[in-house]
Amino acid sequence: MTTFFIVYLFINFLVSRLATILFLLCLINGLNAQPFMESYTKQEISRYLQLANAGNKRSADQSVDLLHVSLSIQPQMSSGAILAGKVGFTFKTQVARSEMELDLRKPLIVDSVVYHGSSIGFVHANNHILTINFPTAISAGAIDSFKVFYRGTPDMTTRAYSRNVNITGPNISTLSQPYGAHFWWPCRENLYDKIDSLDVYLTVDTPFYAVSNGVLISETSSDSLRTFHYSHSYPIVNYLIAVSFSEYVKYKETAFLASISQPIDIINHVFPHNDNLQNRQRTAATIPMMHLFDSLFGTYPFHKEHYGHAQFSWSGGMEHQTMSFMANFNYDLIAHELAHQWFGDKVTCGTWKDIWLNEGFATYCNLLCYDFLNTDAEWLSKLRDTKEDVLSEPDGSVYANDTTSVSALFNYRTTYQKGAMILHQLRYVIGDSVFFAALRNYLADTSHAYGFARQDQLKAHFEALYGASLDDYFNEWVIGEGYPQYDLQWTQKGKKLVFDYVQVPSHTSVDVFNVPVPVMVVGVNASKMLRIPVNQLSGKVEFEVDFKVREVIVDPREQILAKFTLRFPLPESIALSLYPNPFNGFVYFSSEEMEVSEWEMFNTTGQLILSKKYSFPIAQGSIETIDANALSDGVYMLKLKGSDRTITKKIIKN
Repeated sequence: MTTFFIVYLFINFLVSRLATILFLLCLINGLNAQPFMESYTKQEISRYLQLANAGNKRSADQSVDLLHVSLSIQPQMSSGAILAGKVGFTFKTQVARSEMELDLRKPLIVDSVVYHGSSIGFVHANNHILTINFPTAISAGAIDSFKVFYRGTPDMTTRAYSRNVNITGPNISTLSQPYGAHFWWPCRENLYDKIDSLDVYLTVDTPFYAVSNGVLISETSSDSLRTFHYSHSYPIVNYLIAVSFSEYVKYKETAFLASISQPIDIINHVFPHNDNLQNRQRTAATIPMMHLFDSLFGTYPFHKEHYGHAQFSWSGGMEHQTMSFMANFNYDLIAHELAHQWFGDKVTCGTWKDIWLNEGFATYCNLLCYDFLNTDAEWLSKLRDTKEDVLSEPDGSVYANDTTSVSALFNYRTTYQKGAMILHQLRYVIGDSVFFAALRNYLADTSHAYGFARQDQLKAHFEALYGASLDDYFNEWVIGEGYPQYDLQWTQKGKKLVFDYVQVPSHTSVDVFNVPVPVMVVGVNASKMLRIPVNQLSGKVEFEVDFKVREVIVDPREQILAKFTLRFPLPESIALSLYPNPFNGFVYFSSEEMEVSEWEMFNTTGQLILSKKYSFPIAQGSIETIDANALSDGVYMLKLKGSDRTITKKIIKN
């Protein structure tokens, strides 16, 4: 991902300043296809977080319900300045109030606020807090409305509102996640109140085209201007409202939704220089993805309107409700942004700490397209690649405990990739039928459908169908950091197959991971899948197998997030003599099957306590002494390393 990210930044730098052909080639070939951090750089997100956490009072005021917003803007395509903007708010207040606060980032200037046909007072302070002062108090339970007229040139140092030039010409587009909506229109930045319905009026110079959320109601022309009216009748959070202006080629595809026996339009807006057969074949991949998600998760959430894509000049993509903005039409990017229409748009994370409910799910849905729509080899390869990324570092929580930290909030390895893998692993633990049924129930739950949810609400739906608590699972895998590292050794005597395991968590935040380890045992003409139950750091598990085991394959279907070392099936009496055990001060070892070149001793948290590396390996059968007098009483793991194998054994000092 690091390579992709560098490519993203480099390409976007060239595009915004030089409009080079390299940008075109990258879009066509899909080089910047990964949906990394939803198209934000770390510096940009960091800035948004700082701005949003400085004086934003919206989070404490949940007594206002926005019923409708009417947004009108006219950009200046030659420079990106908004010549004029108007936003009408219809709201219901739960308490009596004489003022209301909005967010609007300076240097945008408010010309006037109109209430019941007359201008009223306002204060635009602290660089972004816009306070509306009503002439008389509005009573609790009342429905009222006002309009804000504003103008100016938005701050375009972030991607919230930006202008880029490609081969076709200029493209002005918005991307507001997480705190960028107020950089280009007055709004209420929060994660607790969705706007019930939306109308957007976009006026732009001919020949440019304008795109926004919802259905295109009308397109009118006057002199050299074109006005596009979009209407969206579903609840929508501020950061998912978006606009884009460019010269577009528009074409339509259709998917049939079996859940409601109705077709739905998929409307694509593509830069003219990217309108070719290859890209049309790529956008057509949306159709089977739509069929899949419709069958797994329930009806496409905005089926009364449509779904679509609009190309924009940034890297990656963004799941704007009903109209995802796309750098290109890479398969993974299409799947990721489409999945967000269920996970992130229909049900939105209730806090930024729960952002994995958006991103982890969208990433896993991308993987599911390989499971259900591609070959088994492609599916397993995608899982391996995802696991390898997550396991590349020993730490990292899926839950974003510190929302002021960029790495915690939009960390690709943890929020996206690990979030996806813990969902895949949970599917293994509770089974397919329970997993997908619980997700359908979660998405249909009227307490948060078309609203906001937190991870406890998701967990409750899994537990309701699974029939058992998942507290340990969520504490270990969502809140906790890291993953288990297993040392497995197996032996067979007759029909008795014995596994000895040692688990070392990669991070001290988790004492022990309790997910069972899947293994396949293979004989000459038979095989069998087994689950090794794990509830402690080390243990021995016996199975009855009625054939001679010749091979053991750990996690053949890439179902759990862990590292493994599998040991040769050597009886301990032959492979290793270790005495005394328990020991007091000295412990002795002798290996009959290998020369020992190095030994290491770990405590139960995985910390290396003692070690020794020999210049000349200890010969087979030789007795070596370890001075462990300095150790405290407790349980330790002794690892003996040879040229072609490693033996690990639990030892106890008392």
